[in-house]
Amino acid sequence: MIYLGEQIDAKEKFYQAVNCWVNKKLLGSYKKNKNPDGYKCDINNCEVCEINFHKYDAGEFTNFILEHIEKIIKSRPSELLRIENELKQKWIEEGFGNEAAFNSESKKLFVEKGYNGWFLDYAINYNLSEWLDQHTCAYCNKNYILVSRKKSGEKGINCQFDHWFDKANHPILALSFYNLIPSCSVCNSSVKSISNFTTNTHLHPYIDKDISERFSFSYRFGDSGENEISIANEENLDIKTRRTLKDLSTKLVYKRHNSKELQDLIDLRKKYSDNYLKILIEDTFSEKLNISREECYRLIFGIELDSENHHKRPFSKFKKDIISELLNNT
Repeated sequence: MIYLGEQIDAKEKFYQAVNCWVNKKLLGSYKKNKNPDGYKCDINNCEVCEINFHKYDAGEFTNFILEHIEKIIKSRPSELLRIENELKQKWIEEGFGNEAAFNSESKKLFVEKGYNGWFLDYAINYNLSEWLDQHTCAYCNKNYILVSRKKSGEKGINCQFDHWFDKANHPILALSFYNLIPSCSVCNSSVKSISNFTTNTHLHPYIDKDISERFSFSYRFGDSGENEISIANEENLDIKTRRTLKDLSTKLVYKRHNSKELQDLIDLRKKYSDNYLKILIEDTFSEKLNISREECYRLIFGIELDSENHHKRPFSKFKKDIISELLNNT
């Protein structure tokens, strides 16, 4: 897992889009005579408001939810469950219905109409990907998730967005900014899926700034007769980090790279002179070409050295850790 940063600008752009959509969807467009209570956007040339949406009659849920849209969309990950429970309790106390009714209304608006019918159908997921500008999966840092549109601007290739709090059990959070994690299809569908993650039990890519320092990749000679990727001092890691790595199947996800990326790095160390890696990094590139260590790692290994840039190249965290271990063993 890699840290995604605060992403304040992307959050504001996304909130504006969601706010316009949900108000226009529930209230309809403002028309002086026909719909004086409709939504009137104050953003010039708003792309969302230029689309003609069919108005959705959510009944009592309309006025109840509109005053809480900003906190539903913009609140920090650690606050989302509390907000969900508070709104659920308020819904019940004000006599609108029970918990099942609250979840049902939330599912219709935020999942069916919102996530499926607007976010995906109208390519808002492409906009969000471009605003975030994350190049690899936040969970594995192994697969590119670059967005690419067709020449006409229509849908092309994009990442998937995992719901940290799954939308089946937390439908009201289906469009919450910090609940949408840019990920690859493997991690979203096959690895994490609807696993029960919380901010108390697992590391979160929008909260834990020190994710890259919490653990290190390593390797060992396995029973299979080949070098195998492992986690350094795994038994001594804090329980939150261990649980995150386990539930994201990190070792399994990287397993098929034992004979590829891992072995390539080991070969560089063992098939040449004992200090070949050191000579390559510190002498050949750094001194003779007069380039920075970061540029050196990018040219030789195709990775980003600084943790804040790990997302820009696949395997950056993994290769950095393995190279560090190999250099220390020379």
